[in-house]
Amino acid sequence: RHPRMHIRTGLMDAHLYCLKKYVVDFLVENRTIASLRSELIPHLVRRQFSSPSSLQQGLDNKEEDQKKKEASLDIYSFIKEDNSLLKPASDNSCWNDHRGDMNETLQEGKVRCYVHIMKEGLCYRVNTLGLYIEANRQVPKMLLNLGLEEPLVHASAQITDRGMVGSDSIIGSSTQVGEKTSIKHSIIGSMCTIKDKVKITNCIIMNSVTIEEGCCLQGSVICHNAMIEKGADIKDCLIGSDQRLETKGK
Repeated sequence: RHPRMHIRTGLMDAHLYCLKKYVVDFLVENRTIASLRSELIPHLVRRQFSSPSSLQQGLDNKEEDQKKKEASLDIYSFIKEDNSLLKPASDNSCWNDHRGDMNETLQEGKVRCYVHIMKEGLCYRVNTLGLYIEANRQVPKMLLNLGLEEPLVHASAQITDRGMVGSDSIIGSSTQVGEKTSIKHSIIGSMCTIKDKVKITNCIIMNSVTIEEGCCLQGSVICHNAMIEKGADIKDCLIGSDQRLETKGK
């Protein structure tokens, strides 16, 4: 069917999948599938080249009931017919170079799998704390490349004259930054309070976080509404929402 194929090995899976509703319904009923990447996608790729009628071929009387039960969980049994879309699909399909009536071809394989190859732009897989921080660090560069004129430091943010904010850091609305505080390579959310003599490097600070005097934060993610008390030293950590780190805690 496909005599010429081009195989590539230099692509990275972004783990972003767009699924039809019937595929989600299939997953709800078929609880044995535990992984999209290693189980569902290979299953869909195989099924797109097979006919739903093939499940009924070669049934003997003894196994017929069992086969029918298995067929009820087949992906094709979850596809709802929509004849109003079938005709335009057959006229405009570029799935293959079939000539003439395509109704039989479309009926035989309604499951379709496609891949989008991203040739330019920025795409990150974020599955570790370090990669999450690095992805956020790229945001200021992306905003500049897109030509957005909004300042990285929100107009409503209050930063003292002796506070230092790096050119590649973002400060959200209504955030307060105290005296002799240094913020480098970091993303600060809205409504945060960062007091005096705080050092923040390579961090993600979410909304409504309070960081008291003399704290040092490096390579960490501080989630919504967390409280970091005086003199705390945090490195390569994830602090959850509404958590409190005691004075001089590590």
